[in-house]
Amino acid sequence: KAEKAEKAKKAKAAAEEEESAVAALALVPGGAAAKKSKSRNKILGAVALAVGLGLGSALMLPGAAPVRTSISTAASSATSAVSSAYRTVKNAAYHSIPEEERLLAQHAAHEAHETGLTDVLVLLFTSVLSVTLISKIPGGSPVLGFLLGGFFVGPYTTGLIGHVEQVKVLAEFGVVFLLFNIGLELSLERLQSMAKYIFGMGSTQMLLSTVVGAAIAVGAGLAVPPAVIIGVGLAFSSTAVALQVLQDRGESGGRHGRATFSVLLFQDLTVVLVFMLVPLLAGPDSGSITAILGSLAKAIAKTAVAIVGIMTIGRAVLRPVYRRIANLDKPEVLTATTLLVALGTSLLTMSLGLSMALGAFLAGLLLAETEFHLQVESDIAPFKGLLLGLFFMTVGMQIDPAVLFGKFGNVLLIVGAIIFGKMAVMAVAGPLWGLPLKESLRAGVYIAPGGEFAFVTFGLAVSYGLLTANVVNQINLAVVLTMAATPMLANLGQKLKTIMKSDQSVASLQPKEGEVDDMSGHVIIAGFGRTGRMIADVLGKELIPFVALDMNAEAVSAGRAAEMPIFFGDAGSSAVLHAVGASKASCAVVCLDTPGANYRAVWSLNKHYPNVQVYVRAHDIEHGIQLEKAGAKVCVPETLEPALQLAAAVLGTTGKNSEDVSIAIENFRRTNLGGLTGLNGIKGVALGYGKPIDMATAMSMDSEDGASMAAVKAGSH
Repeated sequence: KAEKAEKAKKAKAAAEEEESAVAALALVPGGAAAKKSKSRNKILGAVALAVGLGLGSALMLPGAAPVRTSISTAASSATSAVSSAYRTVKNAAYHSIPEEERLLAQHAAHEAHETGLTDVLVLLFTSVLSVTLISKIPGGSPVLGFLLGGFFVGPYTTGLIGHVEQVKVLAEFGVVFLLFNIGLELSLERLQSMAKYIFGMGSTQMLLSTVVGAAIAVGAGLAVPPAVIIGVGLAFSSTAVALQVLQDRGESGGRHGRATFSVLLFQDLTVVLVFMLVPLLAGPDSGSITAILGSLAKAIAKTAVAIVGIMTIGRAVLRPVYRRIANLDKPEVLTATTLLVALGTSLLTMSLGLSMALGAFLAGLLLAETEFHLQVESDIAPFKGLLLGLFFMTVGMQIDPAVLFGKFGNVLLIVGAIIFGKMAVMAVAGPLWGLPLKESLRAGVYIAPGGEFAFVTFGLAVSYGLLTANVVNQINLAVVLTMAATPMLANLGQKLKTIMKSDQSVASLQPKEGEVDDMSGHVIIAGFGRTGRMIADVLGKELIPFVALDMNAEAVSAGRAAEMPIFFGDAGSSAVLHAVGASKASCAVVCLDTPGANYRAVWSLNKHYPNVQVYVRAHDIEHGIQLEKAGAKVCVPETLEPALQLAAAVLGTTGKNSEDVSIAIENFRRTNLGGLTGLNGIKGVALGYGKPIDMATAMSMDSEDGASMAAVKAGSH
């Protein structure tokens, strides 16, 4: 009976354990419940998008004019009602307080309003609420949450923000810190490798977009000078919105992400040209092509001189200054120095007629070459996130419901012309400079929305009498709506992967000539198994460019689906290595399945590209010695570190303290790597981590370890 009871108890426990496992499986990301929930969210998102498009299309019909007028009137009435209710509640609360407290509260409220403290509290509360709500919607983006939050507290709705212009000035620094951070994550070499995209694709996009926009404006009845201004203004895109959405979606390192950044950077370089073009088109020389070209040439020369001067002086000054500041060991002084460099360079470029964003980018690029860039990036992260969110809210504040519904048809036509026109331009400009059509369209969804420089351009045009305020209000509203639509357009770009199904044959997965021309200083990963994929994930999170090779077509297809730059090819082939830019690579990591394949890849890299440092996973120590003879800089035996980690865990359970465990493991590691002491005299490296180890050093370290061990034991006694 006891045995039967025990068996029944075990069976019941096993059944409960199985039920728990099934329940847990349903909760994990790959579980049935999670998949069902994800599918349901996709359906809801598609339904919401279809309903929104249907309503928008219906409101555009001529017969819907009364509906649009009613919506506009209702929006104005709602705004007035909210303001009236707010004043009523405020007055009721005001009169219910004793007079002395009332006067004190009135004075405090006045001070808070004048200093902007009330605006800060409203903005913080609105941002937290709106971003939280929008993030719960399938496909919702924080950028969209900030934009909608700004709309609800803006001057055209509730009017809760009293100092809109002051908030806009502060919000501009969000864009400054975003570009500064991007500069930190790049290098001058990588920027030079992207020159084809920056100056080739960027100039083509700006020129074609200007021509298309001007042609549409002329067709709408405008004269040529104001039509050109409209074309130029709408050719700009929002650097802040596009790059933030790219980063949020993890697409910055993709080919379309690099193309998007290149075009946006060129647009920032051309700001000074536009600022000089507006007065020329409004002046008496507007019909003289020679005068216009001469002024533009002066602007280009001015931009080039400013960039070269900043880069030259910055390289000579920044590194020694930061070294002195770092030696003070005062983190707050280092942070203050970073803010001074970022904002000072931005104000310098602005005073030269360039954009503040360009100056911040140059400052970040200079600091990226120093050993302090990681600490600097950490210091500015809080400022960037907060101020960038504030910038998005100021964009949302510019949405006027009265203009939107009063001129709904015109605004919607302008929105469509901007998005589809600029996407068509990218579909032409991308392939002209070697970018595939699908990647060009995916970059186009980020380039298509208008940008903040359009507001400045059109404002100048109004001041010079080229455009009327009525026309500019409608265009500005359309630009704001396209910026707000960027996260949804990014979702559309993601769908293009499935809509435009590419050839999945082995030939299509192979690297093609010129496909990685925009890369320099990148890492080549030979083998995309578990080890290679993990290395790729680490490099991707650190925004380090890489290219992977594998002979497994399924692994390559899976990597491509995850936006990984992976190709089908033999890492031991010199032609394949040439196609993935081995001549410009910084190093290669070889982690193939078989010792023979590893040896062949290392030998080929060392023979054809001796400038590339090779790191390889060895099968064992003997295999590692062979690989170092073939040219590997560092070899790591695949069984060594897992075994040592397990041994360390076991030693810890036996009662040894952490110092004893560390010394024992290090002694074992050195003993087992002692077979490379002969090679070390020639190559200066040793198996495992590339650390110089010779017999004298090893004996010295052993004696130091023995002394340390004795000291530890004496201390414990």
